[in-house]
Amino acid sequence: MDERDFVSKKRQAWDQLAALIAKANGKGGLKSLSREEILSLGPLYRRVSSDLAYARAHAVSTDLAVHLNGLVGRAHALLYEAERSQSALGSVIQFYWIDFPTLLQKHYRYFLSAVALAVFGAFFAYWLVIRQPDKLSLFVGPGFKDAVEYWKSGKVTADPSIEFAAMLMTHNQQVGLMSFALGVVGGAPDAYLMFQTGGMLGAMAALMTQVHHHDTFWPGIVPHGVAELTAIFICGAAGFRLGFSWLFPGRYRRVEAFQNAGLDAIKLVLGTIPLFIFAGIIEAMFSRIALAASVRYAFAILNGVLWYAYLFIPRFQPGERGAKPGKRNLPPAASVQSREHATGAHAA
Repeated sequence: MDERDFVSKKRQAWDQLAALIAKANGKGGLKSLSREEILSLGPLYRRVSSDLAYARAHAVSTDLAVHLNGLVGRAHALLYEAERSQSALGSVIQFYWIDFPTLLQKHYRYFLSAVALAVFGAFFAYWLVIRQPDKLSLFVGPGFKDAVEYWKSGKVTADPSIEFAAMLMTHNQQVGLMSFALGVVGGAPDAYLMFQTGGMLGAMAALMTQVHHHDTFWPGIVPHGVAELTAIFICGAAGFRLGFSWLFPGRYRRVEAFQNAGLDAIKLVLGTIPLFIFAGIIEAMFSRIALAASVRYAFAILNGVLWYAYLFIPRFQPGERGAKPGKRNLPPAASVQSREHATGAHAA
């Protein structure tokens, strides 16, 4: 369409957004907007952002592009203010209950890639260590010597320890942060770390086969292992998100793609904090108590079902019941550029 048709077709939405911005910037502020007006603000913002992307792509007049850019910028600031106006507790609840699970669902392929690499590593390490027991050191370093001896002894209980719980939380989060950080260099080191994570588990399973202690090993690790490994895989997914954006920036400049991915990756890593805390407490306390294996397995299944329900049941914002699972509206403060990439062609 030519510029005149474009303006004629789109002006109504621009005027509606401008009117809402003017009203919200008036004496009553955001509180002056009705519920319906607040709900319409986000869709109008995204629609005008899409129009801005179209205007830039089709080289319409400079004045029109500047007008749309200013309109989008004011709407962005307004929505960001609305988001920031929530209480600190409300923001945390919003992030962990809505934003984090939705973001993970959006990037589930990276998560599944991390899981697949770990599973491959586990099977490979098990096969290799069963055939050549001396290869255990390839997957289980000298720093885990005491742990190896502990599991070889057939023990599964010890005194609960708060200090041990704190140490485990710190260590596990360091592993997760390393998984995320390695994505900066393209994702290959991150892939190796996921492989090595599975490899350690597979190598230990091979060792338990050799010493005949599977009956104590698995009941000792699965109660906390479900949450711990899930958190590590999510951090691995964050690293893959970074690495993929650097290697395959698509229509963005590489730096822009990396910046957009970095925000997602940081949110994914922050989302794992409750998982790591839970895993550390369970490993240091519950997993060390003398309990029947059946109780331990039942607990592992229960917390696994609850965690994965929390992570992968789709969330819907108000007015989004017709949306596809995992496809929620972008957060108000999201980058305009990221929306442009997704919807620029639709504006035509």
